[in-house]
Amino acid sequence: MSSLDFILTAKEVAQDLRCSKSQVYRLLRGEVSGLKVLPHLAIGRKKVVPRSALESWKRESISGMIRADSEKNTVDAMH
Repeated sequence: MSSLDFILTAKEVAQDLRCSKSQVYRLLRGEVSGLKVLPHLAIGRKKVVPRSALESWKRESISGMIRADSEKNTVDAMH
């Protein structure tokens, strides 16, 4: 995390993801099936998300993407 990294509140994350704050809190707790926990910092009861962590999480969470090594994995699985 760089010194220029922005910290986002649950409300700001919800706006970015176009979902509710409740859904963001479910993501923070790892309660959404098929998705990893959204990385965050807990500051007392408040939870905040570094912008870089959100962007990385979004890239990792995109479904239907073909990984660069997917062909190799498919070939290896057949042998």
